[in-house]
Amino acid sequence: MKNKKFKVVMRIQLAVILLALGFIIATFFVKSLADYREIALGLVLLMMGYTNLAIYEKKKMAIIYFVFGGLLIAANVIKLVI
Repeated sequence: MKNKKFKVVMRIQLAVILLALGFIIATFFVKSLADYREIALGLVLLMMGYTNLAIYEKKKMAIIYFVFGGLLIAANVIKLVI
């Protein structure tokens, strides 16, 4: 069970990282995508936190990833709304 869960979580994490990498590259050409890049990087942090919690069982580090990922996403969503 844990091996199947590991594969699924790692595939999702890889997809989120590739999404963030796409936004990083796109930001070089279109500067208005910077906020979306930051949101994608926040999602990467949240995914890393989930991986640490679910797979590696490192709770202290997962909390740090969750806090910084949430703050990064919240700050950029507020900036986009206002």
